[in-house]
Amino acid sequence: MSLAAAFVPAFLTASKPFSWAIPSLPSLLELFPPWLLAVPKKKTSHSRKAMRSANKGLKDKQNLVHCESCGSPKLAHNLCPKCYRELNIAWKAKNRTA
Repeated sequence: MSLAAAFVPAFLTASKPFSWAIPSLPSLLELFPPWLLAVPKKKTSHSRKAMRSANKGLKDKQNLVHCESCGSPKLAHNLCPKCYRELNIAWKAKNRTA
């Protein structure tokens, strides 16, 4: 063995040529990970669907306050619908005359 051959990696001196051939697969299931083909084993019954969605109902509003000007209930940090309607009518009347 020559001195130059001693520094060449073993995979370059291998007698078998490199092959790009894909090994044969017995089934396509080996290509995909198991979580990709996850499907339910049985149909979800109406009762189970109803029980799962039973806690998805509407929640009560906790941030209701009274408007300082008219006293009607409104959401906190929002305009009162009654006061806004009066303001909007006044703005539109002002824009029509101008």
